[in-house]
Amino acid sequence: MNSAAVRAWRLLVAACAAAGVALAAQQYDVWWTALSQLANLAVAVCFVAMAVREPRSPLLRGALTSLMVLVSLAYLPMQNGNLAEPWSVLEHVVTPALVLADFLLVGDDQARVRWWHPLVWVVPPLVYLGWYVVADLAVYGALDVTQPGPFAGRVSLLAALALAGGFGLYALGRTRRPAYVDG
Repeated sequence: MNSAAVRAWRLLVAACAAAGVALAAQQYDVWWTALSQLANLAVAVCFVAMAVREPRSPLLRGALTSLMVLVSLAYLPMQNGNLAEPWSVLEHVVTPALVLADFLLVGDDQARVRWWHPLVWVVPPLVYLGWYVVADLAVYGALDVTQPGPFAGRVSLLAALALAGGFGLYALGRTRRPAYVDG
């Protein structure tokens, strides 16, 4: 069972993620087809669960952190996004920063990250990409499947970014000690 401080922190992270999704859903009819909203929804649900019980493995926390780093780093250059709307700030800056802070500073399982975890952490974005192509979602202008060359190049760049971010988290997790250990 987590301490009251960790429970409150994780519920704050979940609330920020949920608020971003709720605000985006008010603005967009098909909000549920975008990776940003789905990633934030996953953070909201998982952080509520992690507020109650710390995961036994760093796999889930690392996967969520890796996904949010990808969402944050890819949004502005790939989608020509901006941070003028509150939902965008929450989904692309605030929540990713909070999730990263949680991974680096809260809990005690960072040092147990394994070398292969970053390879597993790319599975959620790859599943989304498969759905994106098969369902012809066409959410992102930068990921136009009708232009195979640019599409392949951008997907390769995103995959490299996801792997680099994941292995960066692995390195940080292995060397950093948490500022706050529940217990």
